[in-house]
Amino acid sequence: MVDIGIVGLDTSHAEAFADTLAGHPSTSLTAVWDGGAVRSESYTEEYCDTHGANRYDEPLEMADRVDAVMILTVDWDTHRELAVPFLERGVPTVIDKPIAGNLADIRELEAAAGGTPFFGGSAVPYHSAVRSADLESDDRTLYCVGYDDPFYYGVHLVDTVCRIVDSPWACVSPADDPGQTVNVVFTDGTYATLRLDSPEDENQFSFLSIGNRTTAVDVGSTPADMTDMYRAYIETVLDVVAGEIDPSERVFDAAALLLGVVAALEHDRPITPECRVLSEYAVDGAAFLEEYRPYY
Repeated sequence: MVDIGIVGLDTSHAEAFADTLAGHPSTSLTAVWDGGAVRSESYTEEYCDTHGANRYDEPLEMADRVDAVMILTVDWDTHRELAVPFLERGVPTVIDKPIAGNLADIRELEAAAGGTPFFGGSAVPYHSAVRSADLESDDRTLYCVGYDDPFYYGVHLVDTVCRIVDSPWACVSPADDPGQTVNVVFTDGTYATLRLDSPEDENQFSFLSIGNRTTAVDVGSTPADMTDMYRAYIETVLDVVAGEIDPSERVFDAAALLLGVVAALEHDRPITPECRVLSEYAVDGAAFLEEYRPYY
């Protein structure tokens, strides 16, 4: 049995992952910490009672009692400070999307991970529609459409494209297309156009791959879609914890690309992984938390 600890109950993912873990024959949610940024004291107590988990006053107190932790706080500026101590203790660590709001945090997380299993980001790349689609081809161009906040929800497009391409990004530039749209060039020659603000009133993500063949994939937000994604996501977490796969390099690269996407839109200029604009750019997680909190 793989004992999982959850750090932060801010989002709906805490409930979704708890349900997924409970339905898996090899996992158990055994430890919980929450800082009260979004949820009430009574909510945390009820959550722990419902899922049979022990509550801890400090996150690191659970380090010797779990096989892995999932960092689920909505304020991405807390991810580094919460995750690094676990990583340095050799505890496999998963960080929910978005990984971090600045490049320095990404690099510190990367350094702390070292040989410790690390995973995180969006669950959309693990939806069965994406996993089963024939998206591999030569001389490929990708067109992707998402919705809502370009950072908090744009991560779903970025992480999915990075998993499909599986090659580092080289440059991201604002596109001449309508809306919040960027063009991304990857080192293997793949081109991707990402429109982050769909004009349609549909909560879905769409991916079109054009190369030797053309393939289209849509990922919705129905309960069935969520269950599909989270089950595959947790399976991937278990593979990472067991050391069977190591997607950390791609996860960190996607986190840097997400920053590059919003930096390109804000500064209206091309962004590369090494440019000074990216190294100095930051997306404010605390400000997003203030906008997010009233909904819960």
